[in-house]
Amino acid sequence: MLTGQTQPLEMAKKVLLPETLQAASKAPYNQFGWAILDRWAYNSPEALTALETQGEVVLLGRLLEQQQLEQQVLTTQEALEAQATGVQRHEILQQYLMETELR
Repeated sequence: MLTGQTQPLEMAKKVLLPETLQAASKAPYNQFGWAILDRWAYNSPEALTALETQGEVVLLGRLLEQQQLEQQVLTTQEALEAQATGVQRHEILQQYLMETELR
């Protein structure tokens, strides 16, 4: 699990093509999406590379879907309050039984 502080897309740039990173760096993608890409790159680099080989549109579509799901959960009042007390984002997502790994 990637829990330390890193720069956005730091892990993803080790796995993805520069063109894919550039596309993911722009709206509608944001800090939630960048954290997801880094998590996928760290935990499942082969699966992320395989997804990218299916096409940038496929990868970015999957990323946007995951970003929307996680952002919806992590921006609730309950989740924001939990984060303020030190609960990690991945712990909140686990409480909601959210699938965070790339499969």
